[in-house]
Amino acid sequence: MISLRDVPLSGDELTDWVFKQFVFFLRRETLHIKRKKRLLDEHRRVIRGLMDPESDPKIVITINCAPSQHENRDEEVETLIHELAHIVFWKTQEGFIRRIQRILIDNFTQEQKNLLKSFIPRHEVKQ
Repeated sequence: MISLRDVPLSGDELTDWVFKQFVFFLRRETLHIKRKKRLLDEHRRVIRGLMDPESDPKIVITINCAPSQHENRDEEVETLIHELAHIVFWKTQEGFIRRIQRILIDNFTQEQKNLLKSFIPRHEVKQ
């Protein structure tokens, strides 16, 4: 397992701090990531991703892997960044999360994005 001291860095102090927080949470056994087609919110609307902190005993991030939502796995990384931002900046309004997501997508290096992508499973769950 790669040490947090050895993760790829962008050179921007805040971006790198957030990236290390993401990697820290991704390595924890209390966080589970899954891919699922037809991901719906409580109003039955299609959504790109969902972070469920209430699922016991783990926090679950579900990414909608339907081609209509994500054309490729790089787009799934953008959703993972968004959902991880909900964990790091919990109790923060959705508008701020969207802004921080855009900033991080622009500031993360390709190497950082590839490391995040490595945490997304290749298979999808059916339920």
